[in-house]
Amino acid sequence: MTQDFTSKKLTLLILITQSILVIWSAVSSIIAAGPASAAIVTYTLYAIYVLYCIISKDKVLIHLVLFATIAGFLELFTDHYLVDGINSLVYPGKEAMIWSSPAYMPLAWANVIIQLGYYGLLLNRLRGWGLSAIIMGLAGAFYIPLYEHLAKGAGWWWYYQNVPMVFNAPVYVIICEGLISLSLPFLLLKSEQKGYGFTSIMAVICGIWIYLSAVLSYMIGG
Repeated sequence: MTQDFTSKKLTLLILITQSILVIWSAVSSIIAAGPASAAIVTYTLYAIYVLYCIISKDKVLIHLVLFATIAGFLELFTDHYLVDGINSLVYPGKEAMIWSSPAYMPLAWANVIIQLGYYGLLLNRLRGWGLSAIIMGLAGAFYIPLYEHLAKGAGWWWYYQNVPMVFNAPVYVIICEGLISLSLPFLLLKSEQKGYGFTSIMAVICGIWIYLSAVLSYMIGG
């Protein structure tokens, strides 16, 4: 990952796809679009990232997609803990499932990790990973729970129960998302210095950290 992280094309891609995800989620919440709308935007954005990798051979995004995809599928263990372990997370829709999660969920996580991970890489370049971690932790604690809040109104993409809430986002989820985002600058900094194999190892560590963050956050705020 030696190319310039300030690539205008890649930055524009991340900004556009992030805007699409936020607007789509907000509109889906307003009109109660149903679980299918979550699957549509998830698969579409992920396909855009993969297609961009194939066409541009952008090493930064290739590393990010690899990292985020592995971490996203490992998040299935965390979802299972939230759904069947502590009975907090509920997926009420009749849709294709992988274990305890909708089939689109690993890629939904991948999309968000790609977006936040890219910003973490930019901040690494500007401020170093220490300050970048703090900024990303705060950003993640505000940004990702936005989707948790909108999901309930979006025709019940998912919702939470039996826990303290801030609007539709549980307190423990807000803490958890902050902890996850805090780890991204360091893990991706290490990834950029090595090859794809090392990126995969860092992604596995991220997946484990997602699970540990959920358990710890539930102990604190659940």
